[in-house]
Amino acid sequence: MAGKTISAYIDAKTASRVDYISKLEQRPTSQVAGMALKFFVGLPSEARAALLQIEALGSPEDMEEVNREITRTLLHIQYKVVHRQVIDHMKVENLEQLETEEDILSAAVDLTC
Repeated sequence: MAGKTISAYIDAKTASRVDYISKLEQRPTSQVAGMALKFFVGLPSEARAALLQIEALGSPEDMEEVNREITRTLLHIQYKVVHRQVIDHMKVENLEQLETEEDILSAAVDLTC
């Protein structure tokens, strides 16, 4: 999919954070900025309005709470995705044939290979 270059004004602190993240993740600043923009515009209008209102009227602690809650939600969903992938790739065809501890140990070794 072809991309499009756009420009945006951001404050110096945000620009500095974008630079830091791009160096840390070894990605161009345009990719970091693009991912942030894609996330923001993907939010429902009510969520964008709420975020803008919290930023304008709330305290720095309120914004920290927003960041913590978003982080918690992202990590929870990431866990669910990875868990689903692990379950989908497990080899469980012969588990009903396990009768002894030796059978279970052998199956466990086979599952990890």
